[in-house]
Amino acid sequence: MKILPTNFNPRSDSGPNSFSRGLLNTLIAEGKLDFAKSVEESDLEFCLIESPIEKIMPRVTRLDGIYFNTSQDYNALNSNIKNTYLNSDAVIFQSNFNKNLISKWFGEHQNGHIILNGANTDLISRVQKADMSETFGNREVWSCASSWRPHKRLSENIRYFVEKSDSEAILLIAGKGVTKEDFAGFESLINSRVFYLGHLGWESLVSLYKTSTTFLHLSFLDHCPNVVVDAAACGCTIVCSSAGGTSEIHSNKKIVVEDIDWDYSPLELYNPPHLDFESTEVQFSEGVYDLSIASEKYYNIMEKAVEKSKKL
Repeated sequence: MKILPTNFNPRSDSGPNSFSRGLLNTLIAEGKLDFAKSVEESDLEFCLIESPIEKIMPRVTRLDGIYFNTSQDYNALNSNIKNTYLNSDAVIFQSNFNKNLISKWFGEHQNGHIILNGANTDLISRVQKADMSETFGNREVWSCASSWRPHKRLSENIRYFVEKSDSEAILLIAGKGVTKEDFAGFESLINSRVFYLGHLGWESLVSLYKTSTTFLHLSFLDHCPNVVVDAAACGCTIVCSSAGGTSEIHSNKKIVVEDIDWDYSPLELYNPPHLDFESTEVQFSEGVYDLSIASEKYYNIMEKAVEKSKKL
């Protein structure tokens, strides 16, 4: 099968692009598909979120989030996403939360599928655990990583760490977008217990996860963040909020902090509520959701879309 990926940047480290790069590389390595050199030879359009082209072949769309932030013109921003959604032969949601949100706003899709993001455990197994003993001795390591914006709640991650970790533990923070406000009230801990590493590549992140006991992701209304998928695959205990799809990710152990019960109405996304760290639930699940499992499910959906189009 030859596919035409649209709205896909294989060099980007963003969640949708990095996951799709791993997904497509897996299927290419298995000999199941290849990239088309032109529209004319394409069997299928594989679209990330929204398509820049008019539909001229079977289309399978992998969805991310949609816009509902009241500080933005969310209807205009959602316009092409909705059009792509309605004109897709199949759509793939990353989580039950993702499906419920989009169905509420755009209506139910007649051929929608929920496929959680999977971890590339084969590649992860080849990455060495970071040796931090020379710098930090045998201190326990906690970590978090994101493209930091207000709804990612970095300050809440830090607060949870301070309140719940051992006094000798350290928190290592990775990712772009950190501001001084994120550390407000915790300035005395910077470079003593809390350390900012800046942007790290995927392999360095995995190396960090492997040396961490706990991975914090108290983000507000996230869908199925790949950093959490990978951290869980590395054996970290995951700390996340109940609002969104993060708590659906397979992990040996999750601590889920109760968040608001959202009705999917527009809200001020960049002003998330504070969390009560005493209101938590511990969850356990067996095994890791592997990328190979997710890839097989994606391929079956693509194959059926192509087969159906040939019968029309």
